[in-house]
Amino acid sequence: MRSRFLLLCLAFSPVAALAHSGAAPEPAPPPPPPKFTLEKLTDKVYCLFGQGGNVGILVTDRGVLVVDDQYENIAPGIVDQIRTVTDKPIRYLVNTHFHADHTGGNPVFIKFAEIIAHDNVRPRLLDYPVAVARTFPDKIKNLEKDISAIADSNDAYRVTLQKDLGLAKFFLDDATKFRIESAAPPGITYEGHVKVWLGGEEVHIFHVAPGHTDGDSMVYFAGQKVLHMGDLFFHGTYPFIDAAGGGSARGCIENIDYAIANVPPDVKVIAGHGPVAGIAELKRARDFLSDLWSEVDKAVKAGMSKADAIRAIRMEAYPEIKPAFMSLGNDISVIYDEIKAAR
Repeated sequence: MRSRFLLLCLAFSPVAALAHSGAAPEPAPPPPPPKFTLEKLTDKVYCLFGQGGNVGILVTDRGVLVVDDQYENIAPGIVDQIRTVTDKPIRYLVNTHFHADHTGGNPVFIKFAEIIAHDNVRPRLLDYPVAVARTFPDKIKNLEKDISAIADSNDAYRVTLQKDLGLAKFFLDDATKFRIESAAPPGITYEGHVKVWLGGEEVHIFHVAPGHTDGDSMVYFAGQKVLHMGDLFFHGTYPFIDAAGGGSARGCIENIDYAIANVPPDVKVIAGHGPVAGIAELKRARDFLSDLWSEVDKAVKAGMSKADAIRAIRMEAYPEIKPAFMSLGNDISVIYDEIKAAR
């Protein structure tokens, strides 16, 4: 049925019409080159903004350590940006978690760098796409049915479901493109904490608890006082807690608490998404999640449904945190399910 539908679509497409008329279709224009912004944080550490998770770069006289690598088609541009500041070899790549906008460039980097990540990242990269391809089509159908039942396009619960739908489609699209033979999972994995020494620089890579996913790493360049939080920290937008990928709102708070307790007050913080921050902004993100947890807990104790809690809760004390990839309702939904599951 699907193949017949595709044939019908092609038969009545402009491209098909051109083919029947004998005219050659116009070639598609090449995609625009990625736009990068390279920000120097210290004499040895840079943050690279591109088309995915923020990239951290440590440059030493013995080589380069990179944190996250966006997408495969973007990765050569990341290498080119590194080459504007050093000709030293790229020795290590750290994946802060398994999502494609942080690991998509692995097939490029694995040719010359050792890839390091938490133990859970490797199976997530190799096995999770199969589970997504099997289960997410039904999930998408159910979300579409629930959305169609809510007429008001501005309804907070409907907006939340639409964000969930977009995310599910993104993961399914990524899963359908997955090929095990071209996968480039980390070759070095760890459980709790590992150090890398490169050119005299001490790099701490540590996992505290499931947070954004079940395999998050924070990376601390001790001598440079720079901390890369990965997607445990969304600066200026509502955080994404991937419950399907093993994430936990309570774990996010635990991770941030650990980071704050173990870095100096003048640390520079690279967020997974958003501008570079400091310890004050990191504490603010932690307070937001903690206060939101309290509000959702009150709603659960009052007997509210998840939909009603999403419609009722407003975090007006945090006007600087805006919707982007996720809405406030998505965070409420995750916290609501965590609280209910613990009862």
